[in-house]
Amino acid sequence: MKSRIIVNVKNGVNPQELLPANFMSENSENFSIKPMYSVLDRPANMKYKADTEKMTPAELGSLETILINDLQEEEKEIYQTYVIELPDDARPEIMAEQLNNNAGVNYVQVDQMNQLMFNPPNDPLYPELYGHKLIQCQEAWNLNQGEDVVVAVIDTGVDYNHPDISGNMWRDANGNMGYDFSENNSDPMDYHSHGTHVSGTIASTGNNSTGIIGVSFRARIMAIKIFPNAYDSVCAQAIKYAVDNGAKVINNSWGPTSRRPSNQAVAQAIDYALSNGVIVVFAAGNSADDVQYYAPANHPGVICVAATDKDDKLADFSNYGANVTVSAPGKDICSLKYRSTNYVYMSGTSMAAPHVAAVAALICSKYPELTVDSVRDRIKTNADIIPMPKPAGSGRLNAYKVL
Repeated sequence: MKSRIIVNVKNGVNPQELLPANFMSENSENFSIKPMYSVLDRPANMKYKADTEKMTPAELGSLETILINDLQEEEKEIYQTYVIELPDDARPEIMAEQLNNNAGVNYVQVDQMNQLMFNPPNDPLYPELYGHKLIQCQEAWNLNQGEDVVVAVIDTGVDYNHPDISGNMWRDANGNMGYDFSENNSDPMDYHSHGTHVSGTIASTGNNSTGIIGVSFRARIMAIKIFPNAYDSVCAQAIKYAVDNGAKVINNSWGPTSRRPSNQAVAQAIDYALSNGVIVVFAAGNSADDVQYYAPANHPGVICVAATDKDDKLADFSNYGANVTVSAPGKDICSLKYRSTNYVYMSGTSMAAPHVAAVAALICSKYPELTVDSVRDRIKTNADIIPMPKPAGSGRLNAYKVL
């Protein structure tokens, strides 16, 4: 890669005249000087563009000089900036130092490469999160990290004392972190580990030198417990509670105990959520069957998620079918362990859904004006296409592409 320097010169100064004579004679064919900006690209000057194709270099230079001279003094300076590309063996630092001592130079700098600012996080188990890598989380985090979005996790509760999630728990005006609809109280503490694991994938605290990092690690988790008594009425009440208390995304890693193609009570609650602009995500199910037979994951308005493995293959347990919106990593997923400071691996479409719910949170944070349908379509149309033995959505989720 060639070395380059940027030089901004005083009005009327020719940058070529600033370079040492011996350098010019020795490298006449191996370097170039080009303006960094063209005054012809200013909206007011676009009308001249067609004429420039017929001009000689001298005529073009005269036109640009006239246009620059018509600018206010403070505007002229930016058009006096040039990029000098040096020969391969040149020392850009030495050339920059020589030019910096010239009275005709306003400033000079080596033209250095930049990088994305989100380095690999310092969470020690980050390398274990193969799903984060596949869906390009690190690239996505340069664009958004889930700020100001509440994700409701309707599940077995959440261990809100786990040090890798406690800082990202939602609280209501009374300090409650959600609700237990299974036991009808305001303490949604996990009794099983499933909901804690799901929540960790979504919003485990990032860059805290602890454990893992969530896909939307600046989002907040609203803990809503429906198990072990997860009747349809309980599930429907939980969905409405999430909507009424400000959740923007609802993750549902649960479904019927056997084939049941419709569930009107829960469908009504889902419609209530969708009509209020809330994104509803459901796990497709683990019966290796067509999801059309499994309500409410087959509801046309939800984002239905199948599971893939580290090799981007459909998990052998995953449901599939035309009702699936997208697939996501769901096999051997590392996340939080409840009533512990440790971590555990779990598999299921339950583990795939939170990847998608978290990406929905990233979208809602970056593009709060988008509708439910727009978010769903954005996730669907920006998935990575991978070979599937059975229909399982538009492809595998990609967090970076959707942003």
